[in-house]
Amino acid sequence: MEVFKDGKFFTALSKDRISPGPLGIRTYNRDKAFRGYTLFSTAFGNVEYLIDMNGMVVHTWPVIHSQLAEILPNGHLLVDDYGHGLYELLPAGDVIWSWKHNYHHDFCLLPNDNIIVLIYKHEPVVEGFYVRAHAPQYMQTDVVVEINRKGDVLWSFSFSEHVEDLCAVSGLSLSVSYVRELPDGSLVEYGSADWAHTNTIEVLPDTPLGRKDNRFGAGNLLFSFRHLDIIGIIDRKKEEIVWAWGLGELDGQHQPTMLSNGNILVFDNGTYRGYSRAVEINPATGEIVWEYKDGENFFSPYRSGVQRLPNDNTLICESDAGRIFEVTPGQEIVWDYYSPFMGQGSGNQGRHIYRATRYTDEQIEAVIAARKEEMIVAVADARRQPKRTFPEALQFYREGFGG
Repeated sequence: MEVFKDGKFFTALSKDRISPGPLGIRTYNRDKAFRGYTLFSTAFGNVEYLIDMNGMVVHTWPVIHSQLAEILPNGHLLVDDYGHGLYELLPAGDVIWSWKHNYHHDFCLLPNDNIIVLIYKHEPVVEGFYVRAHAPQYMQTDVVVEINRKGDVLWSFSFSEHVEDLCAVSGLSLSVSYVRELPDGSLVEYGSADWAHTNTIEVLPDTPLGRKDNRFGAGNLLFSFRHLDIIGIIDRKKEEIVWAWGLGELDGQHQPTMLSNGNILVFDNGTYRGYSRAVEINPATGEIVWEYKDGENFFSPYRSGVQRLPNDNTLICESDAGRIFEVTPGQEIVWDYYSPFMGQGSGNQGRHIYRATRYTDEQIEAVIAARKEEMIVAVADARRQPKRTFPEALQFYREGFGG
């Protein structure tokens, strides 16, 4: 949402990019795209969709005011209810676990079944953080917590207690000044209580870089401050921010993720700049080693995300266009999908998609297997052989459509 310029963070208004044309699949290069299933929902929506490469809806879950979800190895769905908590659903949609709290934006499941979660709380203003004339009455501070399945908080990290760490590694100088552009083009300086707006939390994987440099070690936490144009890393053992990047380069970014080579992939929204990018950086040097951009044809001022696929392609969610697409390292679009789904009910965000994830056949086996007793009628192949169960019918359609 912000871009750092002349010592100030500038914001711009939201706008949707409309691309005239059919909704659904517009491009599918079967030889170059990474075959799988894509999971997404409309932002603040009430249905989670799993589609195949041809755009066919394979499975749905009923959700509540959701932005993102994760399919677990057992076929369950871990999903958020934005502002209220997390739920775990069976493939049939039954809730088998829930945690209610002032959750927002992101979660990460740990190998021991604990969950890293973002929550927020109101705290006193950190002295000197804001330009005094525009300081708010309180700071809305994001807090990283680790919870177990009982809901017990086992560890917490409040970002407001680590402003000094942040300034030391990011180049941020106090006092912070925010500037809002009004509809008439005029600029107004203000103090944002939501001073960081953390939109991502991810546990770092084991990488060659992490084994050489403890800042990037496995188990540390990667975060994104949208309102400060900064991504950074928390060292869990030291309990401090040990690395940061983005000031003067990023613009309202989302979903930084560390790749197996130790680089970091991030969606750079470009809210104030006016166009978006997918960027891969070397965190040890700060060098941009790959990027995808397409001017006015690729722009989501808010939300969005990226995923590096096993064939080295990149899946990109262009939220405000309701679009999910896949590009090769050479920037060729090999799969392009415009969602036909519009959110329903009060408070939804139309066709926006907050985040999308591609899964392999193996990763959704448990979801499909859970429907093996589901009977299908009146579906048969060219030899008039009936397809009597859901898995049989799905396989028939996948082979027939070349998905």
